[in-house]
Amino acid sequence: MDPNSSSSAFLSKDASDDPNLPSLERRKTWRARFSGYRGGLLASIIVSSIVLILNILLVVLSLTAWQPVQNIGTAFVGNCKTARNWVIALHLLINLLSSILLGASNYTMQRLVAPTRKEIDAAHARQKWLDIGIPSVKNLSSIHKSRLLLWVLLWISSVPLHLVYNSAVFQTVAANNVDFLIVSEGFFRDKDSWKIRVETDQDKETFETISRFQDLVLDDKYLDRTIFQNLSASECKARYKAPFVTDAGTGFGVLTQELQERIGMNDRNRSFFTYAGGYGNINIEANQAQLSYCLSQIIEQHCEVQFHPTILSIVIACNTVKIIVMVLVLWRLNHATIVTMGDAIQSFIQIPDPTTENCCLMSTRTVETLWKSPAARLNQRWSSRKRHWYAEGCSARRWGACLALSGAALIVAIVFYRILDQDVNHTTRNGFGQLDSDFIIDIRLPVADSIIPYVLLANLPQAVVSLIYIAYNGLFTAMLTGREWSNYASKRASLRVTDPRGEQRSTYFLQLPFMWSIPLLLSSTILHWFVSQAIFLIRMSVYKDGKRLDVSNTDFTRYQHIKPTGSVFSGIGYSDTALLACIGWGSGLIFTCLLVAVVCRYPKGSIVGGTNSAVISAACHIRGNSDGQDEHSSRYDEIVEKPLMWGVTIPGSRQEIGHCSFSAEEVQKPMFGHLYARSHYQ
Repeated sequence: MDPNSSSSAFLSKDASDDPNLPSLERRKTWRARFSGYRGGLLASIIVSSIVLILNILLVVLSLTAWQPVQNIGTAFVGNCKTARNWVIALHLLINLLSSILLGASNYTMQRLVAPTRKEIDAAHARQKWLDIGIPSVKNLSSIHKSRLLLWVLLWISSVPLHLVYNSAVFQTVAANNVDFLIVSEGFFRDKDSWKIRVETDQDKETFETISRFQDLVLDDKYLDRTIFQNLSASECKARYKAPFVTDAGTGFGVLTQELQERIGMNDRNRSFFTYAGGYGNINIEANQAQLSYCLSQIIEQHCEVQFHPTILSIVIACNTVKIIVMVLVLWRLNHATIVTMGDAIQSFIQIPDPTTENCCLMSTRTVETLWKSPAARLNQRWSSRKRHWYAEGCSARRWGACLALSGAALIVAIVFYRILDQDVNHTTRNGFGQLDSDFIIDIRLPVADSIIPYVLLANLPQAVVSLIYIAYNGLFTAMLTGREWSNYASKRASLRVTDPRGEQRSTYFLQLPFMWSIPLLLSSTILHWFVSQAIFLIRMSVYKDGKRLDVSNTDFTRYQHIKPTGSVFSGIGYSDTALLACIGWGSGLIFTCLLVAVVCRYPKGSIVGGTNSAVISAACHIRGNSDGQDEHSSRYDEIVEKPLMWGVTIPGSRQEIGHCSFSAEEVQKPMFGHLYARSHYQ
């Protein structure tokens, strides 16, 4: 297709759909269509479709098999540790799936911002360069409106995806309102082993309560290990002093024999010492009581793993939009765009760009000067003696955006950690994604029965992490594009293009190779998961004697940060352990990026600017040399199909002007201080 073709053909019919083509030719056409980056786009469609199918399956299950109540489907009810492990695993899966969707979307967005040659020429005519082979916001003002619309659709569909996806599945913790009695062993055997003075109605109520508790253990029931579990003093303390008691009912702590003798509990009618109750953090060592062992009532646990169909429906809608856009790009975006650096080199060799003529040493640092000052073209000498850092392959604006975004996120996380660490009174850290009354954010949202406001607030950091991934993906892409560009100055290689011919190479990636893109994607997935465990939606139901209580009538003022929403308490919890993991992992990723940027270097004798359309254009003006072509020879098509190398094609000196460009023949290294341009302004 003509490189100057317009984007208006973006919905043109594909030749592979033509029924008049012979079957063998159609098969070849289909193989060509799905070769190179199109194969990557097809893979993006496939994995996005798999994610969509999984999400639809979850919605169907949550609406049918899991009996939704208040628009929430319950997949599991039972052991709290099992429920928590399931939620942690599902969050890890969700973050993997969302990262896959983000990567596929980013891949397609990069394809959409790839300019046509006509768009590049129009930009160069205004002395404006475009990005080549990398994700770019800069190009949006120069590309056709149809591609801009598709790009915007992909971007918009990513926002709600990362604001709600992590809260599509959550755990509802079942906290038990339990009682704990401190007694002697006589309490288990003799109904008359204790008594209290009954003078008021409150005394009468206390007597009836303790008698009811004693009925649980009399008649040797305390020996039945299907009813009671025998715990050591330390195990007893861990269970009943937990933030919320989820795995036990009424408890009986037996004082040590020494303490019983000291306080006279061996006397008649003294087998009962004291009792306490609550949903957790129960003081089982009241009045310096020293326990020998405990009996803990075994009860059925009611923790739940739940799904929110509305949230999953939002995810499905976003997922569907992404797939539709990807399919449109794959099957109907048929005009020639400059997707890779190889595409740009091929186009500029075949049709030279007059705006960059006589600028063969143009780099990202000199492009503005050489364009705007004709006199600057008179004295273009090779001045590079060093190997450039990878960091120089990215613009200052891109570096600034990446470091500002990630640095601000890191600072906010550190400040957030310090504030929360000072606000709570605790001696231990909270585990990943674990509900703890000391680790609940004090925030009250104006909601009735909806958890969506809590979901949006809890997942706001996820959207920030997604932006950071996109920024660093672009950063690494730019650095590695610069590496590929610089390698042409040190060794001969065929062009990596979207539609290979001759000895040209196909491209299964746009610019970021799998050995870089996969670790980056996995790193982002892990960070997403850490964040999901650091700030998270919490939901809690309450039980008494195995029966679920109505939260609207439950005195729960101790946990004032949790608000009743529907049949449960809802709020936002945090884990200081996971927050530290976020800070550590995020710092490590920033350090790794900076380390790569300043340790890795491009080959000596190369020009920096492999993502800059003007720099690429300036390096592609082939002049009379051993290739034996004049400037407008039709055999430029043959040159681009061969392995190429950039270097000196016409020797220069300190007085004589030479020339540098790509060539299919032997080239020399540029010499320091030598002139390499033919200027019309001499």
